[in-house]
Amino acid sequence: MSQLIRRGAALFGRIVLVTVMSLFICVSMSVLCTAGFTQKIGYEVYGYQENSEEAVLLYRHYDKDGEDTQMQGFEDQGYTLKKTEIRSDLGKTGNAVYLSVTQIFCLMILAIFVYPDLWQLGAKDSNAVRFKHQDEDCLKGLKIGLISQIPTFLGWVATVALALGVKPQMPVALYRFLNCQYYSFIQVIFGSAHVLGDLSIWRLMLLLLLLAIVPFIAWLAYLLGYKDFSISEKLIYKNSKKHKG
Repeated sequence: MSQLIRRGAALFGRIVLVTVMSLFICVSMSVLCTAGFTQKIGYEVYGYQENSEEAVLLYRHYDKDGEDTQMQGFEDQGYTLKKTEIRSDLGKTGNAVYLSVTQIFCLMILAIFVYPDLWQLGAKDSNAVRFKHQDEDCLKGLKIGLISQIPTFLGWVATVALALGVKPQMPVALYRFLNCQYYSFIQVIFGSAHVLGDLSIWRLMLLLLLLAIVPFIAWLAYLLGYKDFSISEKLIYKNSKKHKG
């Protein structure tokens, strides 16, 4: 049991790293999709007054309105001005591309950090069982995966409690941030919800289903390693046969 706990804790540590990496993926894909699927439609003008370090939003100007006639007036008043682009919305196509590609990359990173270690453990345990050094446990990978999700499960329980009355006005963005490896899935589940109180019971239950992803990968990886079945070797062998043919 102690080995399962150690392995589960180590797996949770790797998942935390995956979460951080997924955050960078989400931000990077947002920048790329914004550049590719939106266009500049105007700008916001912020002003700094003398002896003030805090910028104040002065006005918004849209390209469709023609020439900007306000800027000169604020400059004459002594403001130091800064412009920030306003871009159009992503739209359905851009948003679909963003969510799809982002989630694919996040799941790939998650699998890379979960699968190999559990596969190696399965292969090692297979030899130990064969030589009667330990008992067979084909669910070992699943158990490790489930243990690794205990902190995440507790976070989900806290989210349910907050949503159902403790603090329903808490923004949903925090949950999305803490579970960035499932960013797109969570975004689809949340829909138009802005605070936890907007989430219905069935949406909260769908969030719980996401916690099954890591245990599934861990179970599959351990089982395939135990049976000495390598997906990469099968793909390489199959491609080699095609090339020779």
